[in-house]
Amino acid sequence: MWVCSFLNAFDGVVVATLLGPISSSFKATNMASWLGTSYMLSVCCFTPIYGRLCNIIGRQHSMLLALTLFTLGNFFCSIAPSMNTLIAARALAGMGGGGLSTVGSTIMSDIVPITHRGIFQGLGNLAWGAGMGLGAPVGGVISDYLNWRWAFWFQIPILLLGVYLVRANVRYTIPSSPASGSASPNGTSAQTPYQLFKRIDFMGCILLAGWVGSALVAVSLKTNSTAAEALDWGHPIILSLFSASAVLFVLFLLVELKWAAEPVMPFELLVSRTPVAVAINNFVLSAQNYATLYSVPLFFTAVRQMSTSNAGAHLVPGSIMGMFGSLGTGIIVRYTRKYYWLNSFCALVGVVGTVLIATWDTTTSEWMLWSNMAFGSFSMGAVTTLTIVALIADVGPEHVAVATSLSYVFRTIGQVLGVSLSGALTQAVLERELELRIQSPDAEKIIAAIRESSQSIRYLDEPLKTIAILSYQKALRAVFICVVVLGIITFLSGLGIREIDMHQILAKDKQQQDSEEDGIDEQV
Repeated sequence: MWVCSFLNAFDGVVVATLLGPISSSFKATNMASWLGTSYMLSVCCFTPIYGRLCNIIGRQHSMLLALTLFTLGNFFCSIAPSMNTLIAARALAGMGGGGLSTVGSTIMSDIVPITHRGIFQGLGNLAWGAGMGLGAPVGGVISDYLNWRWAFWFQIPILLLGVYLVRANVRYTIPSSPASGSASPNGTSAQTPYQLFKRIDFMGCILLAGWVGSALVAVSLKTNSTAAEALDWGHPIILSLFSASAVLFVLFLLVELKWAAEPVMPFELLVSRTPVAVAINNFVLSAQNYATLYSVPLFFTAVRQMSTSNAGAHLVPGSIMGMFGSLGTGIIVRYTRKYYWLNSFCALVGVVGTVLIATWDTTTSEWMLWSNMAFGSFSMGAVTTLTIVALIADVGPEHVAVATSLSYVFRTIGQVLGVSLSGALTQAVLERELELRIQSPDAEKIIAAIRESSQSIRYLDEPLKTIAILSYQKALRAVFICVVVLGIITFLSGLGIREIDMHQILAKDKQQQDSEEDGIDEQV
């Protein structure tokens, strides 16, 4: 599972690092951002589907499906003859990437006691962090010494190793759901392939992908383009996509409530206190974290005029604290068997971090710049671990897979919207500030250059250079203030989580295990 987690993180970072060389090789720089967007859209649409597949075709087969799609996506990326083909291949990889995290987390929840779940989540986050940490330098080496296609070829042997390990090791019995029949290895009942096929909620899956995808494409068309190409919020295409998303969402709810025998998102989860609180919490937390993660480097390069490498170095303490927060809180839960107040405290730490970042300006000390990101990253690592523990403790074994996928899909949507909307806000405030301060005959050309590349600031003469820096500072402060609000919402949503007595869960699991052993003895 950790091999899959490592590759999932590594893939995203190495592709982001190679956006320049990839787009330049196809002479399609204006389409570069869609490499990331197509992948994330696909992940958002397919993540919740894996939760239900885990209960229908089993954990092992679900993970093998995810690995197969992810491997095929990387293979087609490595041989893509055009930018459009590469974007489509990234979408195919996203269909698998959406399952790697969800199914891996579900398998971990099956085989690890609830008291140890936080520790193993922390260890998984270490693998994720290692993938993110190695992605950038490996991408740089590939860019300097090899062809960018090697970034995708490199992953295929490791993915094939992952396929072998899953086939060899994911073999255990889980309790059956009411619709699945008797319990069996990997969660697959003794049904024919046709009977299993009929249990899949295809209409719900299609409508889910439709309403999520339409909304995210609309946001991407507004925020994922250059200043000259971006569509207005009132543009007919964007309005049509949002309208289609609303209609498909209503149809999705009707299908799930009225007709689906095994809905992809069970209604009882959508109205249950802890799953709803965790979904909202993870959505807002991810939006908060990714808005910060993508805006802070821009502050360093545009406002503080740092080099790209120096700006990246300032993010390292935060990455370390994020892993420490995840593993550390897992260890605390292991011994205290409590998570409610710990989650609230860690969320408050995140609020403190967002407030500190919102005070940054051109005179902020280097010590503050190095240390302040650590608060939010610690909070992100801790809260994601604690909320997954709370979710698993609250739902029954038959809902673990679906509830986990619900958590991951809200995280992914939060990531996409956090990056997109923070970028849109930055550009809107920046444009307004520059138009107020630059009144020369060629103002339009200067403003466009400043908006499209923060690197152009260093080549400006005074007073234009100071104007550009202050305009970026105001634009990013607006984003950071919004992040403070998101941090407060993260804290408040966490208060809705219910504390479950882990001693009762352990006793229930022991009773169930004894019952299963007695049943086996009777059969013998």
